Amino acid sequence: MSDILLVSVNLKVAFLEDVEWNNQAFKYLVIDDETKELIKAVITTQLKAEENTDLIHGKGNGLFSLLHGGPSTGKTLTAESVAEIAKKPLYRVACRDIGTKAEEVEARNALVSVFLRVLEYYHGILILTSNRVGTFDEVFKSRIQLNLRYKNLYKNQRLQIWKNFYRPHRNLGQTMHCGQQDLGVNADEIRAHVPSLAKTNLNGREIRNVTSTARQLAVYRGQPLGYERIKFVIGEANKFDEHLKELSRGFSADDKLCREGVGWLVSTRASQFFNVPL
Repeated sequence: MSDILLVSVNLKVAFLEDVEWNNQAFKYLVIDDETKELIKAVITTQLKAEENTDLIHGKGNGLFSLLHGGPSTGKTLTAESVAEIAKKPLYRVACRDIGTKAEEVEARNALVSVFLRVLEYYHGILILTSNRVGTFDEVFKSRIQLNLRYKNLYKNQRLQIWKNFYRPHRNLGQTMHCGQQDLGVNADEIRAHVPSLAKTNLNGREIRNVTSTARQLAVYRGQPLGYERIKFVIGEANKFDEHLKELSRGFSADDKLCREGVGWLVSTRASQFFNVPL
């Protein structure tokens, strides 16, 4: 074992403050109420638990859950919200951060070994998120205590996300944004059109991107952000979606890979896991 090197450094601590946890983050998480209650129940119980009934002392006292579903359906936000209600730091670790090489990950042996060791003896809260649950290793299933599927957003969920998204902007006034005057947000106007906005099939990240782009357009034009700017940006995004659909009609999979460089989007992102140590 290599020697541990201790280094003494001077740190400026004048501006250190206690962490301000966002107790509202979990409240505004848009998932089914029953699922939200289940998550809060297991997290709260885990925080209060001292020891498990496992026969081996110190083994099996952690909480391990799997959140799986399509992109931008709330998996990452759930993990972040859990950290807030647990009042614990959230450590994000992707498979590439474990230290195994790509060829070793492909073989899976090293990766599986690391995960199993963590799941057997870890005492904290471990949240795995994946949009490729079909390739999930069978050996992990018995270790996972809570499995939650995140389906694509339906209209009422999109409605709530739009409402939540503009709640913080309600009192925004005139500011400077990148050297240009930001006249704020016409929140009342936007909220009046939320039912119309929710009809467009957007996921959470797309709603955020639309708002960000519309805000930039409003700043550039020297106008407050309102419904018309958002509607315009959504329309431009829909043009791209329609173009992709047009390209995919009447072509084989191989043809789609060649035609204008647009083909099937195949996710190769490895599953991430989020670690909230207790």
